[in-house]
Order: sequence, then structure tokens, then C-alpha cells
Amino acid sequence: MPIPMGYRRIAEDLRTRIAAGEYQAGTRLPTYRELAEMYSAGVSTIQKAVLLLQAEGVVVGVQGAGLYVAEERPEA
Repeated sequence: MPIPMGYRRIAEDLRTRIAAGEYQAGTRLPTYRELAEMYSAGVSTIQKAVLLLQAEGVVVGVQGAGLYVAEERPEA
């Protein structure tokens, strides 16, 4: 059984994937449930990671449409 990652590590991994171009600007990210499965974490842990990324301006949530990579990412 895989060890679940903390929300900060999940946020860092998503941030790295976005920076590497795996998820490009404007791209829809997997759902919370899909991310929870990917990271062997609970949905609440994913929500915390996403909130962190939203606060940094890396991702944008669109109600009813999903989670997207921000068009303009802040400089790292």
C-alpha cells in the first residue's frame, strides 16, 4: 500500500508538473477524485493542495467546469 503524500508535497508535485509542461496554461486538471487516486490521498488533502496552488496563482477553479492551470503563472 503506497504511503499518502501530504498536501504540501502534492502541491509541489503538481507545481513541478505544470512547470515542466505536463499541464500547460489553460489545461484542465484531473478532478479532485482523480487526483486523490493518483496521489493515494483523501479528497480533503487534495483540496488543501489546490487551495495552496490557487493562492499562489498557479491554478484557477471554475465553478461547475473544473480546475485549470492559470494562463499566466507567477515567476518562480
